[in-house]
Amino acid sequence: MKKYTHLKQIERDQIYLYWNSGVRNYSEIGRKVEREASTVKREIERNKSMIGIINNNNPKAKRDPDKYHYLPDRAQEKYMERRKESKQKPCLKTIKIFKYVIEELKQGIAPNIIAGRAKLLNIGEISHECIYQFIYSSQGKHLKLWKYLPRAHKRRRKKHDRKQKRTLIPNRIGIEERPKEIEDRSEFGHWEDDSVLGVGKGAALNTKRERKSRYMIITKMLRKTAKNTRIATCKKFKYLHLKAKKSCTADNGSEFTQHEIITQKTGMKYYFATPYHSWERGTNENGNGLIRRFFPKKTDFNMVSHQKIKKVQDWINHRPLKCLNYKTPHEVFHEELKLCQLE
Repeated sequence: MKKYTHLKQIERDQIYLYWNSGVRNYSEIGRKVEREASTVKREIERNKSMIGIINNNNPKAKRDPDKYHYLPDRAQEKYMERRKESKQKPCLKTIKIFKYVIEELKQGIAPNIIAGRAKLLNIGEISHECIYQFIYSSQGKHLKLWKYLPRAHKRRRKKHDRKQKRTLIPNRIGIEERPKEIEDRSEFGHWEDDSVLGVGKGAALNTKRERKSRYMIITKMLRKTAKNTRIATCKKFKYLHLKAKKSCTADNGSEFTQHEIITQKTGMKYYFATPYHSWERGTNENGNGLIRRFFPKKTDFNMVSHQKIKKVQDWINHRPLKCLNYKTPHEVFHEELKLCQLE
C-alpha cells in the first residue's frame, strides 16, 4: 500500500483543471491525479469557495453546488494555515533554555527541579511537563534523553486504572483509618514498607523509609516471603526506641501477612495502602527508585553482597534533600532519635 502524503500545489492545480473542465466524478479525477477518490472529495469539500459569486451570502445560493468553485491557490493557502496551527509549539522556546535543560538532564536532575531552578535563575519559565514532552519527542529520543531520568523508561507510561485483586491480608487496617498527624509528616516514627524484587523468585530487598526524615533501611532477603519480611523487620526494629517505630504503611503484598506478629514484637502498628495506589506510599517508592539506579530490574540479588547494599543505603541516607532544608536523612533521623531519648 502506497504511503499517504499531503497534496502538493501541482496536484491541486491538476484537480482545478479537471474540475473546471466539467469532470464532477471524484473517482475519475482521483485516477487522473493518482489519488484516492476520498482524498479528492475531502480536498474539494474542505476548500471550495464562493468568491466572485453574486449573492454568496444567500442561504439558497449556498445550497446550490453549482455556485461553488475550487481555487488551487486559495486551497494551498488554507492548507498552509492549517499546518501552521496543527504543529505543536516548541517545548524549549530559547537556545538558552534548551542548553540548560540538556545539561541538567545529563547531570541526573529531575525535570520538576530543572523547571523550578530555571525560573529561580531567570533562565526562563518552563514547566516540567514541557521537559517530559521534549524528552519523548523525536528529537529527545534521538538524543536518548530518557536514559537520564530517574526511572529511565524508554517510553512514557500513562496512568490507568487496574482491577483490584482480592486482599489476603488478615485483619488489615486500611490507610483511611490512619491518624491525620501521620499525613503531614510532623511526627517522627512513621515508616513506609515495600519490597524490591530481583530476577525470578530469588533474593529480594525489604525497604523501609521513615516519612519525616526520609531515612531508609534496606535488608537483603533470600526470598520475598512473609516469614523473611517478618524476620528482617523485627531484627532491624527490635532495639529501636519506641517513639521511632510508631507505625508503618505497607502495600498489599503477601509478604506483609504476618504484620500482627511484627506489631506484637516491635510495637509498630501496620496500615495498608489502597491497592494499586502507590502514591500513598510515595516516600518509599521514591527511595526504591533511587535503589534502582544501582540495581536495575532483573538484578540477581543473590550475586549482590550485603556490603554493596549497605553502600547504597548510606548513599541515600547521606544525600542532602531540599525538603529537609538541605540536611541529610541521616542527620535528621539521628537528631530525632536524640530527642526521643531525652523525652
